[in-house]
Amino acid sequence: MGPLVAIMTRWTWAAPLVALLVTALAVSCGGGKEQAEGPLPSAEEAVARLVERANAVESFHFKLDHEGGLSPIPLGLKLKTAEGDIAVPDRLKAKIEAQNGAVVNVDIIGIGDKAWMTNPFSRQWQELPSGVTIRNIFDPAAGIRAVAGALESVSVATGEEVTGVATYRIEGDVDSGVLEAAAPIAEPGLTVHVVAWVDREDFTIRRIRLEGPFSPDEPAGIVRILELSRFDEPVQIEPPL
Repeated sequence: MGPLVAIMTRWTWAAPLVALLVTALAVSCGGGKEQAEGPLPSAEEAVARLVERANAVESFHFKLDHEGGLSPIPLGLKLKTAEGDIAVPDRLKAKIEAQNGAVVNVDIIGIGDKAWMTNPFSRQWQELPSGVTIRNIFDPAAGIRAVAGALESVSVATGEEVTGVATYRIEGDVDSGVLEAAAPIAEPGLTVHVVAWVDREDFTIRRIRLEGPFSPDEPAGIVRILELSRFDEPVQIEPPL
């Protein structure tokens, strides 16, 4: 067998394998991705499913953080971070980091129209003044429901994975007044831009950004970021006193 014949024989054997590899590469880099993801839902469908799921959630774990500013809360504190659990409609327990010139770390519990906070020095629980509820700190459940039902100028795109979950990225705007349900400092008349990453399967919100102030007293560039998980798991939240 001459050299030319040998080369042609080897190529004849390898050509189907090369073609298969080229086809697989093209699928992984091109049209196969769109087929795997499927068509995007319309804005109307996305909002309807988002609202339905937000109103159905009974409990979840949350992490709240801030960029570009802090949220005012009772006792002259400014909230930086909070992490804890919510049992809908009105039970919350969390650890928070706040500032009042110095960094303060306290625990909070809210049940109905009552709230408790640990003293930052003694670590003992104390009941907050009458009328102070979890809304005065921040009520993630109420905020999410209010935002989901008031979104305008909505767009839908493919979102990145959040904690291993494939998502849609839903963006829109709300008037700041709708957030009074979550934080009594909120006043109407300002535009808050909302970016939500929702599970493609059931439209559960996995992450949400609220970009912009709730009131004229807050910095223009303030952003609140909520990471949500552990949906509808049992949560025990009882009075500490």
